[in-house]
Amino acid sequence: MTLFRRFIPWAAASALAVTALAWRPFADAAEDRGPAALTPVADTGSVAGKATFSVARPKQPIIVYLERDGGEIAGKKPEPLMIGQKGAQFNPSFAVVVTGQEVVFNNDEDKEIDHNVYTLGAEQKNFDIFPRGKSVHYNFSNAGEVSLYCSVHKLMDGKLFVAPSAAWAEIADDGSFSIPNIAPGAYTVRTYQKAKRFRDVELKVVVKAGETAKVPVEMTR
Repeated sequence: MTLFRRFIPWAAASALAVTALAWRPFADAAEDRGPAALTPVADTGSVAGKATFSVARPKQPIIVYLERDGGEIAGKKPEPLMIGQKGAQFNPSFAVVVTGQEVVFNNDEDKEIDHNVYTLGAEQKNFDIFPRGKSVHYNFSNAGEVSLYCSVHKLMDGKLFVAPSAAWAEIADDGSFSIPNIAPGAYTVRTYQKAKRFRDVELKVVVKAGETAKVPVEMTR
């Protein structure tokens, strides 16, 4: 009976030890699991091409951006974007930001002029009126177009395009564009126009390490 009593605690302790050892790799994995590591630049590819237009291109920004098939594109968020309001104008009046990137609306008027910011489009927000010298900070989380307005000044407006990731480029005057440092994988190439005049493009592309995927972007009406 004494031997049996001694054996039970020893067996229980051994079973617990074995169980702890068996689960330790899973615990280590959970502890080590952090944000997805960025793909080293040497192991990335790029997407480039030249856009053509069926009619004269208007002088307005046209953006080419990528969406990863089946998931987000890992990447470092850009620095905060500062948007001034001096002279009752958003400055810049148009910009591209990335989901999660901070935007700072700064009332930098020289005189005691109040401003407000409210948005329509991909995100609808209404910030309180704030005086000269104050600012509003916000991180847009929904990709798409965001229109900016001020309830104090009816003619004050602007636009943001919130890209899903930093994998975007503006089409140059000669039609060229290049998006570097893209992790290998399958993507969808899309376009955005500040003032829509052409049909937006949607193309599939596969990026391979050390290679440039050439994409012809045909903008037609």
